[in-house]
Amino acid sequence: MQSSTPPVRPVPHPWSAFTLIELLIVVAIIAILAAIAVPNFLEAQVRAKSSRAQADIRSVATALEMYRVDYNAYPTMIEPGFPHVYGLTDLKWWYVPDALSTPVAYLGSADLHCPFGGDFKNQRDNFPGEIWRRYSYENIRELEQYAASYPLLQAKYGPQQHALERIGGWRLLCIGPDIEWNPMVQYDPTNGTVSLGNIMRSQKDPVGRNSEPLAVN
Repeated sequence: MQSSTPPVRPVPHPWSAFTLIELLIVVAIIAILAAIAVPNFLEAQVRAKSSRAQADIRSVATALEMYRVDYNAYPTMIEPGFPHVYGLTDLKWWYVPDALSTPVAYLGSADLHCPFGGDFKNQRDNFPGEIWRRYSYENIRELEQYAASYPLLQAKYGPQQHALERIGGWRLLCIGPDIEWNPMVQYDPTNGTVSLGNIMRSQKDPVGRNSEPLAVN
C-alpha cells in the first residue's frame, strides 16, 4: 500500500508587516505626543532660567549688603571712560561690580551672565551686545546725582521721582524671557511664562516693585 505524505503547512512568521493605515496612526500618535511634550519642555526651560536668574540676583543682593556693612556705602557704578550707553557716559550699567569679588570675595565671581541674555531684538550701535548678556546693577543714589546732567535720567531718577525712597540704594535686573529691555516693568510669570518685563530686585523689594516712574504733572 502506498503511503501518503501529509501536506507541508507554511510556518507562520513571528511578525507581519504594518499596513499603511497602521503606520499613519502611529505617526499621528507621535505627532500628538510631541505637540504636548515640546511646549511643556520649553516652558520648563524658561522656568529653570527664571529660577537661576532669581537665585543669582539674590546672591548679589546679599553681597551688596555685606559690602555696605564694611564700607557704609554701596559699590559705585561710575567708571570714567566707560563706553556710553544711550549717551550716558561713565556709567557702568550692565555689570555686577567687581568690588564684590575683589579684594574681598563677597561673591565668588562678579562675572555673572543673565540666563536670558542674548541678542537684543532692537540692537543699536550704542548698546553693545556683550553687555546685554549680563546682569544690570544700579546705584540709585549715583543715578539721582547724574539725573541733573542727563535728561534721559530725569524721568526716572529726577528729584520728583523720589527713587531712593521708592527703590532703595540699589536695583538689580536681568532680561526677561521676552528678551526685551523693560527696566521699569516687573516680570510676572502669572501673566504667562514668556511675558513682558525684566526680572529684578531692589533693596526695598525682592521682586523690584515700585520701580515704575511716578506720574508727575
